[in-house]
Amino acid sequence: MKFEGKQITVFGLSRSGIAVSRLLHDLGANLCVTDPKSADQLKTEIDALSDLDIDFLLGGHKPQCIKNKDMLVVSPGVPLDIPILVQAKHEGIPIRGELEVAASVCRTPIVAITGTKGKSTTTILTGELLKRGAFGTVCVAGNIGNPLSNDVQRLVTNDIVVAEVSSFQLETTINFCPLVSVVLNIARDHLDRHQTMQSYQEIKQNICQNQTDDHWIILNAGDSKVLSFANNTRAKPVYFSDSTEPKIGSFLRNDEIWINWQDQLTRVCHISEIRLKGRHNIRNMLAAIAVAQIFEISPSDIRSTVINFVPQNYPVLAHAFEFVGEVNGIRFINDSKATNVIAVRAALESIEAPIILIMGGYDKGNNYEPLIGLIQSKVKKVILLGGRTQIIRNALSEDIVTLNTTDMSAAVHLAYEHSELGDVVLLSPANASFDMFEDYQERGQTFRKVVTQLESKVHSKQPIL
Repeated sequence: MKFEGKQITVFGLSRSGIAVSRLLHDLGANLCVTDPKSADQLKTEIDALSDLDIDFLLGGHKPQCIKNKDMLVVSPGVPLDIPILVQAKHEGIPIRGELEVAASVCRTPIVAITGTKGKSTTTILTGELLKRGAFGTVCVAGNIGNPLSNDVQRLVTNDIVVAEVSSFQLETTINFCPLVSVVLNIARDHLDRHQTMQSYQEIKQNICQNQTDDHWIILNAGDSKVLSFANNTRAKPVYFSDSTEPKIGSFLRNDEIWINWQDQLTRVCHISEIRLKGRHNIRNMLAAIAVAQIFEISPSDIRSTVINFVPQNYPVLAHAFEFVGEVNGIRFINDSKATNVIAVRAALESIEAPIILIMGGYDKGNNYEPLIGLIQSKVKKVILLGGRTQIIRNALSEDIVTLNTTDMSAAVHLAYEHSELGDVVLLSPANASFDMFEDYQERGQTFRKVVTQLESKVHSKQPIL
């Protein structure tokens, strides 16, 4: 893909919009950047590009954004069905995403990781495993918070990229072709944008559509939707599973992690040796180990990496099944990053103790039915917090006790009030946070803060409310 001399508009002055604007400028493109927010609202973002010759069209997407343009580049958060982009598509103007642009000039192999749940954990762990290999730089990038455009120009052939890839990014890929693609799971999510599960799954399949028999695809053997990806690519399949033993890949046997590679079985470790907790995280670990096998990371290096992996050392993994504290024998777990049903299901499956569940928020088109059985068997009460709690209440069985609250402080205190020794209070919302918080991080930080305050009050014997 050639960019020199091209007239290009970047839609969205987000983190990825800033990164791709700088990359395109360096590659010789003539740039315009547009965003619905005003210049006053975007002062920090504009300052980040102040040294470049760029035209800014702010406060809305005006017609000149697409007039006489050779290409439009959209940030992941920009929906493709907004009127200006619909018009551009009608006029035949190519629309690409930041990932597509960056990957087109990348000189290194790419390991691309997608799925509804577990992408960040798997991406970070895969990066740590590949650091044990014969690479120069292992660049961890993508949806994890570091746009590939930031680093792609400094990478050389002996380096490698491990990229977390979202459906929003895959929606705008045409030629994207990783050396290794990893598909963790597929479940209902982002239907507020993708409309149907079929559309969502087809977009996810873009990760492997251009792969050939020189490439690899790593698939979750326990997910039928993921297994179907093998029918849509020529890449060589490798599998991971916590319930079966694939002939090639990684698996769990009697709570021990094993590798089956080139007809050789190798034991890695017992899951009790691992600090990454939760059955869902075991599956993420198995996926990362399967990647490591392709790049010939030794079993001893794999073992050392996985048993010494401490998720708390990585800020991007905060708010994901994170133990916050214990008050009078009641444990509090912050799973604010669980913004869909599959994530909540994974959290519930990973807890043996009775649970008080805090959930709710901005609904993205969830189907809560898969949670009903688990909630009935494991959850004492559901505390609903957020703008669309009635949707959840209507979906749950009448046998499930639900309580409403107005803010996080009230939710935590109500959960504590209804808990007893040995219980777990779990914040696992199944929804986005935009109805009450800036993002899931602010929601998780608020939960932490309230739990800390509660702990202090209990220890000092102050009134709780």
